[in-house]
Amino acid sequence: MTGATASAPAGGIPVFLTAYDPSDLPGGSIDPLGFERGYLFLADKILPGLTNVASFPRYFSILCAGASLAVTDVSDTPRRQYQSRLECVLRFERFWALANVLASEQAPDDKLPVGGIRGVTYAQAKARSILGAPVRRVSSDYKLLSRQVPYGVVGIYGAVADGMRLLDRKTFTLTPDLGGRLAEGFLEQTSAPAVLLKAVRENGDVPVDGLAEWGRRAHIAREPLRAERGPMAEALHRDPVRGRMAAVLVRHPFQSDQETELQRLKRLLPALSRDSACADLEEAVSTILAYEACYQLVMLAFERLLWACRSTPAAAVRAADLASDPVLTLVSARTPAATRHFVKLLDKARTEQFLAGLERLGDVRRFLEVGAAACGSVESLTRELLVRHAEVQRGKFDRGRRKMPWVEEAAGRIRLTMTRVGGLDREAKVPADIAPHPYRLPSTDALVAAAGGV
Repeated sequence: MTGATASAPAGGIPVFLTAYDPSDLPGGSIDPLGFERGYLFLADKILPGLTNVASFPRYFSILCAGASLAVTDVSDTPRRQYQSRLECVLRFERFWALANVLASEQAPDDKLPVGGIRGVTYAQAKARSILGAPVRRVSSDYKLLSRQVPYGVVGIYGAVADGMRLLDRKTFTLTPDLGGRLAEGFLEQTSAPAVLLKAVRENGDVPVDGLAEWGRRAHIAREPLRAERGPMAEALHRDPVRGRMAAVLVRHPFQSDQETELQRLKRLLPALSRDSACADLEEAVSTILAYEACYQLVMLAFERLLWACRSTPAAAVRAADLASDPVLTLVSARTPAATRHFVKLLDKARTEQFLAGLERLGDVRRFLEVGAAACGSVESLTRELLVRHAEVQRGKFDRGRRKMPWVEEAAGRIRLTMTRVGGLDREAKVPADIAPHPYRLPSTDALVAAAGGV
């Protein structure tokens, strides 16, 4: 699964099953060579329970505060209690997004940027309609995102909040020690107006000026509140692996805006190797670096095949014509050594924490070993890439039907198929042209900041 997918367990209550969405993958990627499962396994080995897209911690306050405003009765069915809390969360999110935009419109010198607000363009459109007319009161009855549940605070932050024990996402019941405390503190320290709380509970309206004023206090760009820091710190460190990795990241922040996640991970590796308590993290980070080196190489070769086909009027190229292609030659030369290094790290791993579930890397390991053995010729490597791609695609389903490969070989020619939907829109020539998987470091940094730098 690669998205926030809803299903209905017993009782008919929808539950979001995944803890990530397509933003956890490289831009534009839909995993044509089957690296996603291994990537998610490795990301969980250093920062379990987090995602790349849940990168604005104030949303946890919005989620918990919204759920806390629901009025439920113990005699209500679980379904009704869930629905009541969900509706309050959605209304509170819409009010808050609009409050942010209204506050930003009135703030001088762009002091309250609205970057990071999900559905901000919808909220801006609503704000323009309000400010362009003599409107004194506003309700939350406007569209925020094409589908607010999966793409807003519920779908993007719900799974992470559940994992950090802020709430139970099956019922939206808050934990009293963390989620309840966070909700109460946020509403109190932002001085949330009583009229707003009533409007969320009863689907009412609020004065525009009052909403904008609250938006300045509760804005996404404001510093973390005192009431947020404690629960965020406890939630961050509740998982010991996540807590240890977060502590390492605090000591080794990004050195510049240009430094990549992989460069940062490589830079902190010596510190991990010196700390016996972080032996599992050292194994995980080392394996991540090797995994991504292999991924970038084989994806470079796959992208080269797509590019070669796209560059001809017939959308096809003879396999023999690729024998001396410089990019495919480069991949053939480097893949065996990169694969050997990756496999060596897996075989010498010793920590119980890292070894748990290691079989999830077995599929990619076998593919890389087969591909490395085929690197004696570009033609052999190309054939293995196409076989792998076809297997991966046919293992996916779209509305009950198996997906087809984007590119295939027939009668000595490699050609694009009518079903191809992925690939870069530019020519890739070196491994660095392939975006590696993101490993949740910016999200962790944001959570650490929200926790007061702990």
